Amino acid sequence: MRLIYFQLTLLMSFLFSGISILAQSTLLPEIELGVSRQLAVQRKAVLSEINYEIELRLPADQKQKIAATETVRFQLADASQALVLDFRESADKIHGVEVNGKESDYEFASEHLIVPSAELNIGTNRIDIQFTAGESSLNRNPDFLYTLFVPDRARTAFPLFEQPNLKATYDLILVIPADWDAISNAPLLETEGLGVNKRLRFARSDLISSYLFSFVAGKFQRVTRSVNGREMSMLHRESDEGKVARNVDAVFELHGTALSWLEDYTGIDYPYQKFDFALLPSFQYGGMEHVGAIQYRADSLFLNETPSQTQLLSRASLISHETAHMWFGDLVTMAWFNDVWTKEVFANFMAAKIVNPSFPEINHDLNFLVRHYPSAYAVDRTEGANPIRQPLPNLNQAGTLYGNIIYNKAPIMMRQLETLIGEQGFQSGMQEYLTSYAFDNATWPDLITILDQKTEEDLAAWSQVWVNTAGRPHFKTRVMGAEPGLRQEDPAAANRIWPQRFAVASRSTDTWTMETLVSGRGEVAYRNGAVDGAAGGDVLFNADGFGYGLFPVQATMLANWDSFEAVQKGSLLISLYENMLEGQVITPGNYLSQLTLIAGREDNQLLLDLSLRQLQAIYWSFVSDVERAAVGEELERVLWTAMLNAEDSSRKKIYFEAYRDIALSASALERLLAVWQQELLPEGLSLSENDYIALASNLAIKLPQRSQEIVTTQLGKIENEDRR
Repeated sequence: MRLIYFQLTLLMSFLFSGISILAQSTLLPEIELGVSRQLAVQRKAVLSEINYEIELRLPADQKQKIAATETVRFQLADASQALVLDFRESADKIHGVEVNGKESDYEFASEHLIVPSAELNIGTNRIDIQFTAGESSLNRNPDFLYTLFVPDRARTAFPLFEQPNLKATYDLILVIPADWDAISNAPLLETEGLGVNKRLRFARSDLISSYLFSFVAGKFQRVTRSVNGREMSMLHRESDEGKVARNVDAVFELHGTALSWLEDYTGIDYPYQKFDFALLPSFQYGGMEHVGAIQYRADSLFLNETPSQTQLLSRASLISHETAHMWFGDLVTMAWFNDVWTKEVFANFMAAKIVNPSFPEINHDLNFLVRHYPSAYAVDRTEGANPIRQPLPNLNQAGTLYGNIIYNKAPIMMRQLETLIGEQGFQSGMQEYLTSYAFDNATWPDLITILDQKTEEDLAAWSQVWVNTAGRPHFKTRVMGAEPGLRQEDPAAANRIWPQRFAVASRSTDTWTMETLVSGRGEVAYRNGAVDGAAGGDVLFNADGFGYGLFPVQATMLANWDSFEAVQKGSLLISLYENMLEGQVITPGNYLSQLTLIAGREDNQLLLDLSLRQLQAIYWSFVSDVERAAVGEELERVLWTAMLNAEDSSRKKIYFEAYRDIALSASALERLLAVWQQELLPEGLSLSENDYIALASNLAIKLPQRSQEIVTTQLGKIENEDRR
């Protein structure tokens, strides 16, 4: 009996002990790889006033490891549970941890450094870490490196609380070779010589999210200018002094224009301590909006001679986009990366506004149409389309959210939203949004709540369709009593309606009439241009390029090409292409023939780019080998002739690049080979080193028997080592 009693007592003890351990362990979310939403919510509830003091020793030899120390200071509201820091590296990279002045009994598991609750205080805490920095996001090159931590990659370099709604300040110290330069988020405070090295101490940064912490270090040339009373510096590695001289003034001026416009639009002065930028060879993106230290792909800003109108506009848009992020994304940041699209749509939308005063000769409505609609439709027409706003259970999946929908459909949605509210109401709402959440975080619903006060429309319902669901409407013509009508149909059969505004152009004689329609309840009547009871005339739907969806179109409308305005031409091309892909209206072969005629005589560079992109897509993907062989040589002739006859160098370059990409015949490839060998130099055609590299790549693929010779020869001609 006593034995049974003892066994029962022991069993109960184990049970209660297990329950106690379970209760303690459930205070923390389950530790998993990455940064789970649950962990982020738990940390946000208890952490504040975070500061990272980081020292990194960056050796000249990229094979050597980077020794590092870090001090993390923070306020803790609840010390009853363990504290989890994120570090996506192996445990042996951590060499020592002290918590509040004492050696820590930490654990390392599933990419996390876990500090026991017994070592923590309610209130002020300090964690000191000695470690070897992770390098997967440091982009080390032989004589330079740069960080790129978006969306969740700061944790690959050093331990921290990696989530956008735990903004922190950073005190950075870099030990670098004496002949290197560096920039970071904050100004440089002091430089200490250390023989072959030097120690740079930067000021404390402003309050920023971890993905915005950054530095660039290496052998760079520095250019400093004062623009509109603001000093800014640029780091670059371009060895072509002529290219630098041609571009440097415009690069600084475009930044200055964007900053002034944004300060005026937002009513908020530039909110950070400094404004610098670095131009990096082979940078992964067009640009990245690190606070005070923007990074750009060098070739996106340093353009070759005789850049096209499109290239100049793209550069201005990129600079405006990254500068807009200083307010939209940096000053006010998404609370979780499921709203990463908000910072991108704000920056894209503002960039489209900013470039207007810089390029008064550009048709900006046409530019918006050709830049955004084809790319958005490329995803939204498919069964695998994703909504603008998507769920995100873990930050390690954040990279999957980027794509054409957030970069191209979201600005279209935002333009419709501004039209619905009105420009002044929209601007007022954005100013309230920035003021309310400055140096903090916000969600898309937070903005909708603010904007909802500026209109009588139900913006929550509007947003549900446009933002939270995927796809696009299909528009069908129908008779509505005595008038023709246009009806929205949901291809997913979910009875959704995309409220939107667009125009219809119609005519029965020589006069085109524009009529603005608001499709808010699924169908809307329109005039068809008929007079005196005659049959309906020609109709071009979405004539202003504002609407979003698959619009009905007639191939015969191409006969009216010369009577259309530029935006109408762009809308017609896009509608024809989208209907062609749906197997409607026109076959790929017939459309290819029509595009060949258009491309050979179109003067507008934006329309020329659009028609040539469609032409090349059809040529390579939507006609058979037999059809391609039948039309190839004639298409080559048209493009080469158009190139020779083009009066301005930028159009000449556009035609040449299309010819290069289309060329398949032996005679065309021989001609391109002669151009590459500089034996044939068409008058007025200016080719840069990058152009010759692209031409060599093209020829190496199409002339496989000579590929080794071409590649070896071209490598020997490349003067800038960064382009090899």
